Amino acid sequence: MKGEKSRRRRAWQSARRGLPAAAASTRAAGIAVVLTAVLALTLAACGGQPSPGAPATGLPALSAAASASSSAASPAEATPSPSLSRAASPAPGDAATSAALRRLSAYDTAEPLGFRVTGSSEAGGVRIRDISYRGSGATVTGILSLPAGRGPFPAVLYAPGVGCVSSMFEPDISALQRAGIAALAIDPPDGRPPHASPVSLDPAVVAAAHVRYVKDLRRGLDLLASLPRVDPDRLGYVGYSWGGYVGGLLAGLDAPVKYYVLTYAGADWVSADPAQVNGFEDPAAAVAVSRAAAFLFQAGVDDPLFSRASVTRYYDAAPGPKRLQWFPGGHGDLWSLPTGKAIESHRDWLRKNL
Repeated sequence: MKGEKSRRRRAWQSARRGLPAAAASTRAAGIAVVLTAVLALTLAACGGQPSPGAPATGLPALSAAASASSSAASPAEATPSPSLSRAASPAPGDAATSAALRRLSAYDTAEPLGFRVTGSSEAGGVRIRDISYRGSGATVTGILSLPAGRGPFPAVLYAPGVGCVSSMFEPDISALQRAGIAALAIDPPDGRPPHASPVSLDPAVVAAAHVRYVKDLRRGLDLLASLPRVDPDRLGYVGYSWGGYVGGLLAGLDAPVKYYVLTYAGADWVSADPAQVNGFEDPAAAVAVSRAAAFLFQAGVDDPLFSRASVTRYYDAAPGPKRLQWFPGGHGDLWSLPTGKAIESHRDWLRKNL
């Protein structure tokens, strides 16, 4: 497991140095081509430098003025009021969605977490711990950052995308630690045994991977809440790509998260549609039944994996305080840059709210 983690971390570090990434195909080319695009974009989607001269994506053309007006704006407008009240009585349709989500993602909260610190390193001048805990029938690996002092500190759970590793968020959690915010970033289930990939032509395989990820993330929230130096009432979530997609499912389960950042993700999955599986709710339906949370959505205007329509449908479904930020470029282009506006914006939003 350690060798696999090291291999994926080296791949991620190579991507950050700007190794060429394969170009993405358009959704209109069909599911088979989309699957190829997802695999080819693995390194780029995890933060590689944008490929120069990327081909047209097939999305609606945007004028320069439109792109400028949709670029990053201050996320402060999405700041919720200090007290967020729960809806008194959800509509019948909402209740059915909530029940379906609970059935699909049920897990044993009494099972021991088996939390272990397996090593440590320094990133951005702060100490970051390599950790593991017991997830949904598997060992979850990741990195944990805790500010100095007794706390309790607010904390953020980071969820990477397909083929990504937790270390992609080291600069972010280092910056948050310096601001007095703890953070946990986990490796997604497609990169640790037993492997669960969300890229398949079989909707049942895709749905199972999503559910596995959600359960592992819920256990991650349990872990954060169990730490004496973490304030369980001040939790945030940052989901990137696949992590942003399943973030809506997490919100629909009424997870103890007050602030969600869902980045470069839409409400429609990029391979087989998991909603074809009985009981599986797509993230737009799931996020619509969330309670007492605020949302910051971030997206690329030329993202070949999640269309503007898909991102907008996701955003429109979210209740409560929310903001949608559009950035120039494709899938995670500005997230990948050390000074990217998506990075700076999401950190600022979390610092102000948590």
